[in-house]
Amino acid sequence: MIRILIQDKLFMLGFLFISILLLLSLLNSIINDGSIRQVPILFDKNGNVIGTPPFAPSLRFPLGTDRNGYDMLHMMIQGAKFTIGIALLIMMLRMALAIMIGGTLGVYCKKWIPKLENFFDSFTVVPLTLIAYFILVNVLWMPSDGFPHPFWKRAVFEVFVLTVLALPTLSFYIANDIRRVYREEFVQAAKILGGSKWHIFKVHVLPHVLENWVLLSIQQFIQVLMVLAHLGVLQLFFGGTYVDYMQIDPPKTTSYEWSGLIGDSYQVISITPWIPLIPIVFFSLTIISSQFILNGLKRAFILKRRVKN
Repeated sequence: MIRILIQDKLFMLGFLFISILLLLSLLNSIINDGSIRQVPILFDKNGNVIGTPPFAPSLRFPLGTDRNGYDMLHMMIQGAKFTIGIALLIMMLRMALAIMIGGTLGVYCKKWIPKLENFFDSFTVVPLTLIAYFILVNVLWMPSDGFPHPFWKRAVFEVFVLTVLALPTLSFYIANDIRRVYREEFVQAAKILGGSKWHIFKVHVLPHVLENWVLLSIQQFIQVLMVLAHLGVLQLFFGGTYVDYMQIDPPKTTSYEWSGLIGDSYQVISITPWIPLIPIVFFSLTIISSQFILNGLKRAFILKRRVKN
């Protein structure tokens, strides 16, 4: 399996892109204490002022700088561990809870699945981003007298909301996946032979659904990234949106998470287009890389099954 994935160029391209981004981001926090290069004023060799931020992309600044002179490339690297890390955390929480709930429904409460699914289907009509926005806006948008709760509480609440909102659909998908395998003849034969529910699930069901769950995890990771990007455009940044009520500066992110960098700069896209476009490009490249990983895993699973047969 690993050999197949290593030989898949697109899989390795996506995997290396995300891995290198995470590694550089972690090294920046460890070695550079998370600081970001800033050039408030640019001088020539004689000490004369030759420019003020924002600086356009150039050899000195490969991706340019923002309005305060912070290097955009450095900001993208610093924010990678938050953006990718948050998405990974929410994805793992979703999958762990959905497997617990879906597994319980699929093994012990099969008759309840259609009824519960019909009830929760009505909630899937409204896009997840809109539901998340209306739940989070009063917590993440800074009031005029400042945030009443610390950053970590706001961050935990956002992770909780983005995890729970996806659980009904995800749990029913997993429950139906388990129920599908239980209908197979070899599972029915194991039941007749006296196998316990846990033994049948572990030995006969789990190997047949594990591949689907791995692919589903990557899909959830991509969905979380997209929701974070959408919330960023709506100016709801991870952990809270700092608002300047003196109307001097636009709303700001309290971290360098990419969705916040999009939301606090997309208004200037016609003036300094590289500032909002750079985080958009990094978001897009991460999603594309995740799709490469997803497609690579699909191809590897297919080849693995062919070899077995």
